[in-house]
Amino acid sequence: MEQFQPELETCPVCGSTSNCHIHDYYARSIIYFRSGRKLKQDLCIMRVFCDSCKHAHAILPDIIIPYSSYSLFFILFILGDAGLHTVEQLCEHFDVSEKQFHKWLTLWKSHMEQWLGMLDASETDNATFYRQLFLRDSFSAFSMDFIRLTACSFLQSHRNPVLTRPKNARYRQTSFSPDIFLF
Repeated sequence: MEQFQPELETCPVCGSTSNCHIHDYYARSIIYFRSGRKLKQDLCIMRVFCDSCKHAHAILPDIIIPYSSYSLFFILFILGDAGLHTVEQLCEHFDVSEKQFHKWLTLWKSHMEQWLGMLDASETDNATFYRQLFLRDSFSAFSMDFIRLTACSFLQSHRNPVLTRPKNARYRQTSFSPDIFLF
């Protein structure tokens, strides 16, 4: 993020270039899993402001699912273990409710179908898709491609908000090429 230059970016709402600048930062909590433990950490999130359309935009790293407290990889680790353990064991180990687990599983299947297409998704089991996801050269490339295809982040649970001002503004989730790759 230190190398991110908002003044070189195009505003995802109005399309103007060279009108964005760093506006502020805010703290956001993220839940993740490391060394067998569920952890919570605060992250510093940058917001940029477009002088042209007066919209602020949060710049989120790939590991953050918009509007979710759980990191993407936390959810993927749980879903990746789904075939190896019972739902009860997973929920106890990762300290999540069964209701939350089933929401993630439903969302996983829906997004897998959106990504692969209905026919390929019906022929691909969860474990195969999971391996394909993690064997990619760059998760960031998958993340950006998924946003372009669906207009939301992978495993994001609800649609993005509708903007009312200016009248021609549309919410558009976009992604920036990262300076580093997670794997």
